[in-house]
Amino acid sequence: MTVTTARLQEARRAFAQLRCLAGATPDPDLKHRLQEMSAQLLAETGSPGAVSRTHARPQNLTSREIDVLAVIGTGATNSETAEQLGVSTETVKGYLRTAMHKLQAANRYNAVQSARRHQLIP
Repeated sequence: MTVTTARLQEARRAFAQLRCLAGATPDPDLKHRLQEMSAQLLAETGSPGAVSRTHARPQNLTSREIDVLAVIGTGATNSETAEQLGVSTETVKGYLRTAMHKLQAANRYNAVQSARRHQLIP
């Protein structure tokens, strides 16, 4: 199935929302179900030029770093990302800075692109 640009954008927003909900819920069963749903969505939107899944977590990106990249990948600002994740803007900046370092990315755009190539986010 070919994924259109509009559908891919929808999938990216849904993925980010699922990640946000999973991070916010204290219920371990619900958290697990939301994580499974986001993983399924990611698998369905995988790109043909992506890196092998065996390299899915370069430099051990944390779940929260991936959450930040997922939300930023929808075009959200640091403030909007913080609001969606329920953390401070400074916390978002910290996660983003660490993720950029681990992905050897010069800026947020490169970090998101690298995360997509490694199939961490759609």
